[in-house]
This record gives sequence, C-alpha cells and structure tokens, in this order.
Amino acid sequence: MKNFKHVGYLGPEGTFSHEAVLKVVDEDSSIIAFDDITSIFESLDSGCIDEAVVPIENSTQGSVLVTLDALSLYDVNIIAEFELAIKHNLLAQKDVTLDDISVICSHPQAIAQCRNYINSISKTVHAMSSTANAARYVCELSTAAVIGSSVLKQKYGLEFLERNIQDYDNNTTRFVILSKEKQKNSTANDKTSIILSLIGDKPGGLYEILEVFAQEAINLTKIESRPSKKGMGNYIFFIDMEGHITQKNIVNALTTIRSKVDKLKILGSYKIITVGGN
Repeated sequence: MKNFKHVGYLGPEGTFSHEAVLKVVDEDSSIIAFDDITSIFESLDSGCIDEAVVPIENSTQGSVLVTLDALSLYDVNIIAEFELAIKHNLLAQKDVTLDDISVICSHPQAIAQCRNYINSISKTVHAMSSTANAARYVCELSTAAVIGSSVLKQKYGLEFLERNIQDYDNNTTRFVILSKEKQKNSTANDKTSIILSLIGDKPGGLYEILEVFAQEAINLTKIESRPSKKGMGNYIFFIDMEGHITQKNIVNALTTIRSKVDKLKILGSYKIITVGGN
C-alpha cells in the first residue's frame, strides 16, 4: 500500500489481525479497528475507509465464513493477499507460574487452535470476544492466562509462560486486502477469485464448470460452497484460481462459464505478497 489511506481491520489492538495490518500498510496511513468483519465491509462499501485487511482462511480452522458471505454481498474487490504465520503463546502477569493459573482466556479460534496444549494442562477455558480483551482481563487477575500473539507481551506488560503452543507448527492465516478499486495490472504472481451460482439443480452442473477450467489449463487452488440464503439446497461457489484476469485462458474460461451459470461475480484479480514473520 502507498500514500495516505484509512485502512480498516478487525480489532482491537493486540490481535493477529492488528499484527497483519501493520505488516502491509504504509507508515503514514491511518488504521481503524472495527468490532466485526461485517462493519468493515459496510464502511469500505460506503467509502468511509479506503482499504481493509480481513482474514479469509486459516490452515487449521478453514475459511472465515463471515468474510466469504460479505464478499458475496458487498461491492468491493480483493487487490492482494498474504499469509501470516500464527504463533500462539500463553502469557500471564509477571512472576506468575503455570501452577498459579486456574483459567485460560482467549478468542474461540485461538482456543481451538491450541486445544491439544490446553487439554494437556487441564485448565478451565474462558472464551472471550478477542485476544486483546482477554489480555486486559488477565492484567487484572493473577490466576488467569491468555493465549495470543507476542504483541500482547509488549502492549500489556505480560510475560510468556509457554511459547508456540498451537497444535500445528504450520498454523497460518490468509488475509486479503480489499478496496473499491481493482488491481488491474498483472504481476506474474496473481490469483483470481470468483463467485458463481448454477442454473437450477442441474445434474453435473458443477462438473461442466470445472471442465472448462481443465480445458483451459487453469489451476484451481480452492473451491468452497456456501448457502445462497435463498432456500434449502441452494448454494453459491467460491473459486480461486492461479493467474490474472488479463490472461487469455482465464478470459476464455470466464466467457464460456457466463453462459452456463445463473450468476458470476469476479471478486478480483490480485497480487500475492509476502510479509515478514512474527
């Protein structure tokens, strides 16, 4: 990102989303914390912010469904994606030991990503709205510990009890950068994301779509269905593919697919960027 912008993210400060947005915004930009992902999309769609950084998928917990649903509803574009390694730690007040701890607090996703460790130490679990709120709670209670990022140590003056307690060492969250504008230029390291819905309940309908991509030698990196909210058994499909919409094979594929589906929405052709570790 370049130039001054108002950039929204899922707050509050001290969360992994906060860490993610700090890795990609220009230092002169203003970052704005939101309480929920839907509010971020509403503010971006209405022009109250210029860009947004939101989580879309975790390697152990799967897709962030509220992000997928919002992408189908709001007129915004994905302009970049990046992955952030998620390293969970157990933190508490200074001079507190693990034996002093009776309750562990964090966001439900953080708890789920550290379930094996939690089970191994047999502590009570208290789910909270964010890791940052959990950290504030721990600051007031010496018998509580929080699961979260290393950012919590500096921000709240906590100390590590254990580091890297996540169930899987390769725990990663994929984030997308959103804008009302489109990423028009190819970088030779791009992806394209679309949403489509089929015409009725036609047997083999999805196969016909996938066949088009195969014929054009397009590598699909993800296919996921979500309820369309229009009735039982009615679904929309999210599809990610390698390449940019300016490439001839993708142009050919999407042109063919338009005649075979009820709805086709292009979420964006965007660059894949790399950020530094935690």
